[in-house]
Amino acid sequence: MKILCYPVLAAFMCFANAAHAQSTTYPERPIKLVVPWPAGGGTDAVSRHVAAAVSQQLKQQVIVDNRPGANGIVGTEALARALPNGYTLGIATAETHAINPHVYKKLSYNAQKDFTAIAWVGHFPYALATRPDLGVSDAAGLVALARKQPGKLSYASWGVGSSSQIAFEMFKQAAKVDMLHVPFQGAAPALTALAANQVDVLMVPLSVALPQRQGGRLNLLGLAAPKRLPAAPDLPTLIEQGFPVEGGTWLAVMGPAGLPSSVVNQLNRAVNTALDTTDLRDTLIKLGVEPFGAQPNEVQKRIEAESQRWSAVIRTAGVQLEQ
Repeated sequence: MKILCYPVLAAFMCFANAAHAQSTTYPERPIKLVVPWPAGGGTDAVSRHVAAAVSQQLKQQVIVDNRPGANGIVGTEALARALPNGYTLGIATAETHAINPHVYKKLSYNAQKDFTAIAWVGHFPYALATRPDLGVSDAAGLVALARKQPGKLSYASWGVGSSSQIAFEMFKQAAKVDMLHVPFQGAAPALTALAANQVDVLMVPLSVALPQRQGGRLNLLGLAAPKRLPAAPDLPTLIEQGFPVEGGTWLAVMGPAGLPSSVVNQLNRAVNTALDTTDLRDTLIKLGVEPFGAQPNEVQKRIEAESQRWSAVIRTAGVQLEQ
């Protein structure tokens, strides 16, 4: 029997064949992983280790593309505008998806609608650090000192609306203390100011704080996490000390909205399998990250829950930026 091929039917079959080819051959070329933070930072270091491990799983190169700027907005916006073909992915953090939507009046992307959740990487808890000569050894000591001098002690952050500021605002609310915020343009200047006794305290990623503590440039009072971490087993949590504070950032792998489910599932398997390898897990733990995987729907729910949690802190603190 002779089969007629009408133009519309032919076009449909071409589309179907192309979709089938993508699902069975993806990835055929290198994948770009947009990291909305500068090279050399904690998020960048973790992202590069994850990219290398996922490259091995996919048998295809995953290239980190740093797009820093505006508290993660520049790189995140680039991801939102990318083609949903699986060749441009990105790293989402607490700032990009749980803090910025509540801090900026006019945000160039919709954190809930413009992305496809792919995989969770882990939690990056912050440590409460003080300048070396502040004279306190635990969180209770800091709170007592702050209550004696309301508004006199200062805390640093790497910018208004940054996760470091919001995490410390969470501590302030839990401890019921008043302290002066001193924002800097990045984590490195904030740490330098702390070591030089120009500011008193700082919420900083544990991975960044540990080398500074070993060098005697700061003291650590507690960890803003639900439990102690292997990277610093001697450091008690703030919860242990009576302050219910869980602050820090987290990392998730995202794609632009409309990413095909077949690609999402393949990428999710690759990330979760990589996180199960001893090499990557040990590396992330040494960097102060608590790694754990999740399914795409779980990632989306977790991000939504984080957004609600940070929103409450931001509203109470009155943090908002014009844009």
